[in-house]
Amino acid sequence: METLSEKLRNLETDGAYPFHMPGHKRQLDGAYRYDITEIEGFDNLNSPRGIIAEMNKSIADHYYSEVSFFTVNGSTCGNLSAISAVADMGDTILIARNCHKSVINAVILRKLNVEYINPKMYNDSLIGFVSVSSVMQAVTSLESRGTKPKAVVITSPTYEGVVSDVKGISEFLHSKDIPLIVDSAHGAHFHFDSAFPEDSLRDIDICIMSAHKTLPVLNQGAIIHVNSDLVDPENVMRYISMYQTSSPSYVIIESMSRALELIDEKNPFPEYVANLRRFYEKTADLRTLSVEPISSDRDMGKIVIYTNNYLTGDELGRTLREDYRFELEMYGRDYVLAMTSCMDTAEALDGLAEALVTIDKGIDISAKCDAEPGQIIDTSTKGDADLRQRIDYLRHHEKRMEPFEAVKNTVSMPVEETIGKIAGEVVTAYPPGIPVIIPGEIIDESDVDYMKETPCYTVLWAKAQQEKTQFSKSYSATRNWA
Repeated sequence: METLSEKLRNLETDGAYPFHMPGHKRQLDGAYRYDITEIEGFDNLNSPRGIIAEMNKSIADHYYSEVSFFTVNGSTCGNLSAISAVADMGDTILIARNCHKSVINAVILRKLNVEYINPKMYNDSLIGFVSVSSVMQAVTSLESRGTKPKAVVITSPTYEGVVSDVKGISEFLHSKDIPLIVDSAHGAHFHFDSAFPEDSLRDIDICIMSAHKTLPVLNQGAIIHVNSDLVDPENVMRYISMYQTSSPSYVIIESMSRALELIDEKNPFPEYVANLRRFYEKTADLRTLSVEPISSDRDMGKIVIYTNNYLTGDELGRTLREDYRFELEMYGRDYVLAMTSCMDTAEALDGLAEALVTIDKGIDISAKCDAEPGQIIDTSTKGDADLRQRIDYLRHHEKRMEPFEAVKNTVSMPVEETIGKIAGEVVTAYPPGIPVIIPGEIIDESDVDYMKETPCYTVLWAKAQQEKTQFSKSYSATRNWA
């Protein structure tokens, strides 16, 4: 049988004129040639019965998954669909506090009650894993109040590649017939080489992967795996079709088909792993900078480079971009993140290692800032005032309302006046899209400082509800980002 990729390429010799959408009529070059709608023989992503159903089966076969669905709306669609499939209005779920903002949006849309599980720090530097004991404690606490959570939602791996003990968490939850949903947006590649952490896919009831993040798949391409006796796959698909566009891009769909073909034919992962190991060897002896080392509980494909207060993350990121032409995934306040995939070349990874060695040698070792990582420091003497306190997603926020209640009837007010108010909107830096403040939480002075100091590429800001009887009045924090 033809793959979707092969079938799309045969359109050019098919001879049928497209009196259908899209409006470009395949008259332009490149991806336009294969950008079609649901015409005869090309199936329907929202109700797959033919060639797309075959592709979904191929995905499941590659991952040893019971059921897999492809989506063109990213892991956001997967998170929304997964939570909607297991919880109804008024139900309670447990979610890790470092979840993606789409998880909070699902909670709001479904009008769910929520309690949070704080993840642990990883090596005292990265927001890390969710422990089995913290999940047990949260579930036991709810049970003592007569409530059973409809699901537990965690993120593994994290943005920086830290993984949780998914198998241990799953075993505990399944002993109580509670489904586990894992946002594994950054873990689609784990399955393809043992050098990466175990994906534990068969232990997860619903697992969401952003194929586009770490596989050769176009942006927005994602996978939802269902491996569960507690969740009906057809119900998951029903919600995918609700949240997903009714005009899906066949170019994005085809990119998943091509990715599987590439993996089958060339298997780029052994070379990728070898290139990564060589990078870590070359950067092992840096004097001022440092690289988070290879570990079994972290994805080595996420290269975390610490500045150790010799530079700001922004300074290092700009230097790599402007002087060495390396565009990094993210600049933190005291580290930067280089995101890799099996498509990175040996030349690129070797070049990044050499650039870091050169930069490291050029740093005056006596010029270290007098502060511990994560603290506010005065950088005015260095000519750069862009080093601020690291975002602390783990800092406790008092929850006063459920998120779905807090987003009602919000109005605007200056950021400076929101201290002590109840947030009515998600406040998040993007990337990585982890909420600093969640609707229903009390905004404090540190939150306001963060909102005022964080660069304007952080685009979503607080709305804050004023606490009154029945919480009838609300306010939102605004700022003019000129």
